[in-house]
Amino acid sequence: MKMKENYYVLDLFSGAGGMSEGFIQAGFMVPAATDYSKEASETYINRHTQLGYDIRFFTGDIRELLRNKQDLNELLGDTEFDVVVGGPPCQGFSLSGKRADDDERNLLFLEYLKAINIVKPKYFVMENVEGLLSYRFKSIQGLDGEEYENTDASEVIIKEAYKMGYMVKYKCLNAKDYGVPQNRPRVIFLGHKILKRGNGEFENVVTPPKFPIRNKEIVTVEDAISDLSFLKNGELKRKYDNRFGNKSRYQRSLRDGLTPSSNGNTLSYNIIHNHQASLHNEKTTNRFKILKPGETIGELLFRLSDDLKVVYSTKKYRCTKLHRKEVSPTVLTLPDDIVHYDPKNSRILSVRELARLQSFDDSFIFYGKRTTGGERRKYETPQYTQVGNAVPPLFAKAIAMEVMKALIETEKMYKNQLIGGEN
Repeated sequence: MKMKENYYVLDLFSGAGGMSEGFIQAGFMVPAATDYSKEASETYINRHTQLGYDIRFFTGDIRELLRNKQDLNELLGDTEFDVVVGGPPCQGFSLSGKRADDDERNLLFLEYLKAINIVKPKYFVMENVEGLLSYRFKSIQGLDGEEYENTDASEVIIKEAYKMGYMVKYKCLNAKDYGVPQNRPRVIFLGHKILKRGNGEFENVVTPPKFPIRNKEIVTVEDAISDLSFLKNGELKRKYDNRFGNKSRYQRSLRDGLTPSSNGNTLSYNIIHNHQASLHNEKTTNRFKILKPGETIGELLFRLSDDLKVVYSTKKYRCTKLHRKEVSPTVLTLPDDIVHYDPKNSRILSVRELARLQSFDDSFIFYGKRTTGGERRKYETPQYTQVGNAVPPLFAKAIAMEVMKALIETEKMYKNQLIGGEN
């Protein structure tokens, strides 16, 4: 049980708001957030308004925010933040694409640490791709000018945070172990405030948080989206078809809602949002049909005869057909990475179906264009990309619950010290 009335979170690099959703589900308040994308910002702000929460939001480059005292003060207000959370952009560290040492996004984690040094929360949580753990900087300068040569990214984070008065530990966790129907490995950094004594010694100012324990139950793709499978190629649906299959516990929970509004109730609607299927041509549909469950198009082309390879050739080698009895592969930012498991319904998933695989409530509405392409990908963040970039709310909730426990233990510790000092 919480001792303090509210614990406050600042969400940096918030995206559409998956991390915030999880922390709100765990009992936190998130009164301030920031992100570069105007489309993701629109989604985030509308969600908070829908839930009845006030939100201060900065849309823009975090580097500009930290340089502009007026903007920063307006964002922070007079709130004393207990926790800072965020997932700095990870494309430069990703194992799934080509790594670029000169990608300026590789340095945004330093801006995240700079913000922590300004806000000085009791705890911070940083989420990133597991590829960060194998990334090594040839040369990088720390916040105080210290030069790091040939140093692991994780070591830079730990050393920089320690200089700021935080002890950091990290662990690679998988969202599938926390109720999310998706194989999504991510590295989580947990930082807590310390008092340095010198000579490498320190004292914990707050109770160190623990990493969440894995769930034993796995939620499958079928558990997640079977009730939405009434959508056909090229269709847009705004209402559920309740004749379509039995609803699993997972489906019922996301229909009823897991995120509490300001009055304590969750949101549940009879209409469904973001549930539109792309219109595929016959060649694409036939290619999807002959995919085996769990098979990628690259694997399909490998097993086909030379004649059929010509017929079904495509550059989308990583596109994967779902296996209904397993978890989904990692949801990415492009719409054509995952194919529905139903052989009679061979299509790419809708935004809503991907949001289900990410554990978003059905009441959570994604704004902006559904998809985009070409040069526009550089400056637009369509709905599919917002979903793929997000931290799954149930994954965030599992982490948030552990931070909440640590905060409560810290309050108990200080209360006992106060009582002991009065005796």
